[in-house]
This record gives sequence, C-alpha cells and structure tokens, in this order.
Amino acid sequence: MTAFRVCLILFIISPLVGQPARQDAKALSAQAHQALAEGKYKEAIPLYQQLIKIHPELPGLKMNLGMAYYLAGQYRKSILPLESAVRAGQPEFLPASMFLGSSYVLTGQSGKAVPLLERYLKQKPDDPRAREALADAFLSLGRRSQSAEQYRKLAQLEPSSTKAWYQLGKAYEALAGEAFDHLQQAAADSEYLLALIADSRVVRQQYRSAFFFYRKALEKNPRMRGIHVALSRVYKATGHADWAAAEEQKEIELGLPDCRAEKLVCDFLEGRMLDVVQAAQPLKTAEGYYWMSQAYNQLAVDSFSRLAALPDCPELHQLRAEVHENQGEYLEAAKEWRKLLDLSPQNPAARRSLALSLFLAKDYQAAKALVDGFLKQEPGSPHWNYLAGEIFLAEERAGEALPFLLKCVSMEPDFLPARASLGRTYLALQQAAKAIPHLQRAIESDSDGNVHYQLARAYQTTGNAERARVALQKYQEIQKKNQEENARLEQEAEIRAPY
Repeated sequence: MTAFRVCLILFIISPLVGQPARQDAKALSAQAHQALAEGKYKEAIPLYQQLIKIHPELPGLKMNLGMAYYLAGQYRKSILPLESAVRAGQPEFLPASMFLGSSYVLTGQSGKAVPLLERYLKQKPDDPRAREALADAFLSLGRRSQSAEQYRKLAQLEPSSTKAWYQLGKAYEALAGEAFDHLQQAAADSEYLLALIADSRVVRQQYRSAFFFYRKALEKNPRMRGIHVALSRVYKATGHADWAAAEEQKEIELGLPDCRAEKLVCDFLEGRMLDVVQAAQPLKTAEGYYWMSQAYNQLAVDSFSRLAALPDCPELHQLRAEVHENQGEYLEAAKEWRKLLDLSPQNPAARRSLALSLFLAKDYQAAKALVDGFLKQEPGSPHWNYLAGEIFLAEERAGEALPFLLKCVSMEPDFLPARASLGRTYLALQQAAKAIPHLQRAIESDSDGNVHYQLARAYQTTGNAERARVALQKYQEIQKKNQEENARLEQEAEIRAPY
C-alpha cells in the first residue's frame, strides 16, 4: 500500500482547541502533531496515548493515534482507535474511514473494508489511496471484475502508477481465464475453444501446436473471424512469409462484418474492448465467451504496454519474469527476478520466485542458498522442505534429502510429488521396502511411467518378481502410449501450406 504522507497535514486536527486543557496537555499535543507531520510516527504513538488518557472523550486524538500506528506499519494496532474515530461519525473524521479500510485490507479483513471504502469514495472519489485500497480488497476477495474496475480508475487518477497498470493487466488476464473456463463448460468441442487453445500455444511459442488447433477451428467453421490472421502470424513466426500472405488474403475474402449481426466482432476490431465485454456478458453463449476472453486479453496487453512505457520498476520485471516462466525459460526468469530485487531488495515474494526459477533451471547451488534462508525463517514449510529435498536428490545426496522429504510428507501426506521423491530417495539408500508404500501412493500422478518404473525396481529388489513384472509392463504401456501420441501430434501439427 502506498504511503499517505502526502496528504497527512490535511488530516491533522487540533483536538484541544477550545478546551481548558492543562499546559502539559497542550505541549504534548504540539509535540504529537509535529512528530506526525514530520513522519516520526513511532515517536508520535506514545504522545497520543498520553493525550488520550488526559482527554479520552476526544475521538480526533484516537484518529491521529490510529494514523500514527498505520503509518508506522502497525496495522493491527491501528484498528481499535480508528474504529472509535469512525463511530464518532463527524465529517472532519472522514480520513479515519480510509485508514481503517486500508488497515482491514492489510490485516486480511477485506470483507469489512469494502463497505467502508465504498462509502468514503462516494465523498472522495478522486482519492487514489482509497481507490487503491478498495481495488486491493476486491482482489483479495477474488472479485476480479470489481478489482479491475477500481484499478482502472486508479490508473486514470495516477497514470504513472506502475502498480495500477500491473494489477489491472493481471486482473484482465484472470478474467480472460474465467471466460475461457465458462466456454469450456458450455461448448468443449466448439471452434471457439479450439481457437483460444491455439492462442495460448502462440503465447508459449508452441507454433506447431497452435497451427494444429487453428486448423481444427477452421474445419468446424471456415468463416470464423480472425483465424486466418492468426495462422498468418504462425507462418511468419516459422519463416513462411508467402504462406502468411495467402492466409491474410483469405481473411480479406471473408468481407467486412455486418455490424448489426456481428456486433462483438465490430466492437473488437474498432478497439472497443469494454463494449465487447459489456455486450458479451449477458449472452452466455460460446461466441460470447470467446469474444469476452479475446477482449480481456487485449485489455491485458494494453495495460502491460502502458506499464512497459513507464520508467524502470519492479512490476515490469515481475511481468517479464512471469512471461519467461510461462515459456519455460527459467534462467531468463531468474534474471528478471534479480533485477526486481535490485530495485526492491525487501520483496519476499520475489525472493521466493527467484528460488523456484533457479531450481527449475537446475541451478541447484544458487537455489539452495535461498532455500536454506527460507527454511531458517519457516522450518515447518512443506514447500521449502520439499525443494531442499529435491535439490539434494538431484545432486545424488539422498541421505541429506531424506529428512526434508520426510518432513514434507508428514505435513502434506497427499502431496504426491514428494511421495514419489521420497520413494526414489529410499531406493537410492537401498531401502526398497520403505520406498514401496510411497511409490504406490504416487502412482496416480504418474504421467510418464517413471513412478511405475521405480516401483518395479523396488519390487524386484524385495523379491516380489510378479509385482515387479506388472509394474514394469505398466511402465512400458505408458511409454508406448506417450510415444504414439507424440508421433500422432507431430504429424498432425506439421506446419503445412494453406489449403
């Protein structure tokens, strides 16, 4: 949450004016107000506490105490005095509502924050800090559409706010995902779903797969808008400029859309993305969900473009890191997380993400240094114990991996990747009998046959030849099925000339 220091002086009141207060109370009041105005919030707190003992009937003192707690980062302690000031209901104490709402958000009580901040914004609609707090509240409650609306208003109030553009883009991404999910439920075999799947493959630079799904969409609906253009982009990305031109010509041959019958298409082509969303939402059809997802994705792109145009900031590096992660480029993601940490060294979420990216990039030593630090802070974390165990296991140090994986499984018994890793650890330690129950639990997550293979080894080592044979046969079946499926997809997804 952004600091409120800019508008602080406007909020300071003089609660002792007109009171026959003792000289020491007046002196305390002056010291407290000065400390608050100068940003010495921790110094202001005991001064206001003393003043409240002298004048417990003055809610303005409680508002200032709550503000001092808030600005000192003591959000939970700010709540009681701010609640008291809000209950007073006096117009001059309106700022207490904003600080209280923000405190609720920052202490995980967003449900209580929303009505308070909404009432405040009716009187102060141009207050960016309150707008930001309300957007954060909706985000934490999973109310993405409402959070997007508030971040959009925040971006209008503060066009240079990197947080506003980043969070607005992420909200639009999430809303596009929701539209995709609705489409999948409503029309799982439609050309619209196939087209969106193809779009997602393009984002990951999986052009062969994208080509396959775009072609499938055209087979279902040869006149579907935008697919020929999408195919042309795939052709260009794979070095087939002549084929791309042919696809673009086919899009032209479809003719201009009839805006009375194809309003969503026209609004989209004219860049009226919010109009697309508004018109598509009540339809609840496959076409509506498709264009809603496309519009939200474009709104996300626009938001991220605005972010990229701003001076270097943590949010931009976070966005780039997330893109690299989605594309499986973990070393590049790690570079971006490091750049983020150069700008924001105390960002714990970025350090966690850096550790995971380094692990996935197989830079185990660098990952281990971070994981060790997290384990000191959170020794009971299943996540960090799992990663520590995986790092040791990858380095063939099974004995050192064992206690971490055991701890992870004890805390998360249904975490199947940890079960599989624990089974491999026991096998490496030549304790096959102990490996078997963990590998048996992990079988349901076995997509490539590796767990069945490890289980076959364990059965063989413990003298159970028949079970070893069955497990090995299942491993071979999974392998064969995957190979056949990959071969089929390779053939179907071969990028061919237009037809």
